Amino acid sequence: MVCRKILLAAASSVALVAGGQAMAQDAPAQTAAAPEQTADNSGLDDIIVTAQKREQSLQDVPISITAFNAESIAALGAQSVGDLDTYTPGLSINDSSVTQPSYTIRGVSTDDFGIGTDPAVGIFIDGVYSARSGAALIFFNDIERVEVLKGPQGTLFGRNTSAGAISIITRKPVDKLEAAATVRIGNYGKHRIDAMVNAPITDTLFLRVNGVYNKRNGYLTDAVTGARYERENNWSGRAALRFEPSSDTDITLSYDHDDTDKDGPAAIGISKFALSQDPEGSFADDVLKSREARILNAVTLTANHDFGPVTLTSISAYKKFTTSNREDEDGTNIRARYLDTENIEKNSSFYQELRLAHSGDTLNVVAGLSYFQERGRQTSRVTLFTDSVDTALGASGLPIFSVLDSVGLPVFGLPWREDMNNYTRNKSYAAFGDATWAVTPKLNLTVGLRYTRDEKSFTWLNDLHDAPGLIAITAPGALYNAILAGFPPPPPEAPPWPVFPDGALIDVNTFYMAVLGPLLGPDLIFNAGPLEGVRFNRKDTFSDVSPRFVIDYKATGDVLLFASATRGYKAGGYNSVQINSFFEPEAVWSYEGGAKTELFDRRLRFNISGYYFKYANRQSISLETVAGSGIPQYVTRSGDSEAYGVDLETQLVVSKSLKLSGVASYIDSTWLKRREQDKDISGQPTGEPRLRFVLGAHYDHRLDGGSSIFADASYSYTSRVRLNDAVRFSDAKLLKNLDNPDYDNLVDFSKLKKLRSSREIVNARIGWRLPNDRLSVALFADNLFDVRTPRNLNLITADTLGTPYVRMDRPRFWGIEIGVRY
Repeated sequence: MVCRKILLAAASSVALVAGGQAMAQDAPAQTAAAPEQTADNSGLDDIIVTAQKREQSLQDVPISITAFNAESIAALGAQSVGDLDTYTPGLSINDSSVTQPSYTIRGVSTDDFGIGTDPAVGIFIDGVYSARSGAALIFFNDIERVEVLKGPQGTLFGRNTSAGAISIITRKPVDKLEAAATVRIGNYGKHRIDAMVNAPITDTLFLRVNGVYNKRNGYLTDAVTGARYERENNWSGRAALRFEPSSDTDITLSYDHDDTDKDGPAAIGISKFALSQDPEGSFADDVLKSREARILNAVTLTANHDFGPVTLTSISAYKKFTTSNREDEDGTNIRARYLDTENIEKNSSFYQELRLAHSGDTLNVVAGLSYFQERGRQTSRVTLFTDSVDTALGASGLPIFSVLDSVGLPVFGLPWREDMNNYTRNKSYAAFGDATWAVTPKLNLTVGLRYTRDEKSFTWLNDLHDAPGLIAITAPGALYNAILAGFPPPPPEAPPWPVFPDGALIDVNTFYMAVLGPLLGPDLIFNAGPLEGVRFNRKDTFSDVSPRFVIDYKATGDVLLFASATRGYKAGGYNSVQINSFFEPEAVWSYEGGAKTELFDRRLRFNISGYYFKYANRQSISLETVAGSGIPQYVTRSGDSEAYGVDLETQLVVSKSLKLSGVASYIDSTWLKRREQDKDISGQPTGEPRLRFVLGAHYDHRLDGGSSIFADASYSYTSRVRLNDAVRFSDAKLLKNLDNPDYDNLVDFSKLKKLRSSREIVNARIGWRLPNDRLSVALFADNLFDVRTPRNLNLITADTLGTPYVRMDRPRFWGIEIGVRY
């Protein structure tokens, strides 16, 4: 708390004092919402990216990329990378949980198996790989740009980028005094303050410090208690020290900290047991201490030295974080249907990369080595009450606590907790090289290769359920024997009912274990059977060679044609909640061709690419009923998929004041081989919507005296979700449950028409500013028309407790933003 106040107070005070003075650099915009501009507003500026580990114009890079700079991010009102997917066709981010987000590029994503698996989309912050989703979703502050690279990026970015990569680049310290501060105030009690100070300490040593503090009240209200949900509370900061002893040497040491403490994602109940079956109706949430928290600390040392024809780069990084996320999973306030989950993680990692780069007239080469080491611990925790345990057992025909209650034992209202603990130690080694040869002044050939070796050690430990209240309740064995005498006989494959000493006092938990343990296992959710309480470990090693081949041809000075064939790789791993689960590495071959053009004296930019990929051994988890148990369990499913698609980007300078832009993507993604929910869905859609596009306009008009008015507007469209037979089967069970008629007609699909329908979002911003942004004032509205769309249908408790739920898109946010810059 003290650090936060010092950081923000120092940065804000310097920025505010300096706000009326000169000078600030005017950042060009680079997205649909705010196209970039040259000094005279006559055309489009270059967008500089580092997708090939060297600075290049976007138009010269034979990769499909969407890039955002600081002004673009501000125009969109984006607080984190999770807010950019609406404006990046081909990218989807589920950020309802800050510590457990999921990323999808071109229809390929990774289900959250926990620390046993790796993502298909790699997140890189200043070149450092973020191995775990818990550390990947950072809050934007003092960001230089964000690059979204679509398609496999394994050769240059490494393992676990089989779908693509997101590269976040922060601003570096510079050799002049700069300061800036922005205050954003909005509805739901929103207030966000971000500030930055850059100061030269000596002629060769520069310091840059920035921080952001964000707080917001909840926008969902519990109809029973009046409590507010979806509150935000976080602060983060960064300090960077840059040393330039000569023009050939550049060393930057940075420290990052993040402290997030917010509500866990709210579950909106839509079952017949919820307050309403309408996702926009009344809801209640009785989760115990719903909370999502993260403490993250990271240190990065980046050094560059120019030896003349060759530049050496070293990146060393250490990151440590702890996260917890407790959230409701039933969407009701009924104790007999209560279930919450909590994910608790502790992780530390070290990353080292050494890279040599040569840039010449006919040959550009990048080659290097990298090493990654990680230690992680995760607890997947489920909390119920004996009431909800009894409901789940009743769904299996064994409501044992109801029976015990009927004979006077006070067994209801007691907590029941189950933990699955995981431990992992991972190491990864890689060697890579990428060379571009200018065959002629117009024709380039690129060949790249990366060798990767992954060594993984993973442990499962399923503790016995924790139910101290049941242990405290005792009864004579004679009572238990009388109860069992009235039970029907157990199944033929099960042992007979136990017989207890008549005079012995036996606690209820022991009775439960003796009676239901042989039938269902000692636990209800994490049913490990004979491995209960046993530390189970396995070690595996994976290796891969991923090449890329690219040809590009500069047909004219403003037209680039390109084609590529690229292989991607994702390491094998484990399902953290399924003991001894193992899956092989995933691999993808992607083929892409396209054109990047600038026409009419750089007033029109038109980029287009078409692609096809085949993805082998794609892993995901599915909630299914396992043989021998009436309780659904998460199981690992694999399959092969393919996709065809087109990406398009265009920007048009209409006049000095008005610029228009549009980006779009079309994809046809289907399973080649896949079985889920006991249904063969080969040849059927994977679920990815076919079409997404974004239209944008940016207006900036200079007034007399040098100030200007500006406005940004963007419209985003996503087509409906495509269904397959596995989804249709799950939907049908919500209407007609053959295993439990009490769970027939659980949901009213007439109230869920928006669930998988098309999605449209409009953002708008209008404001005034002095030259060089010395002072700016803007009004903003995100999700201007307050479109509330259910994001997904969650069935984790549907079969056992009859409580499916949805999570909702965020409502309209509006407010005012005031900024000063020196």
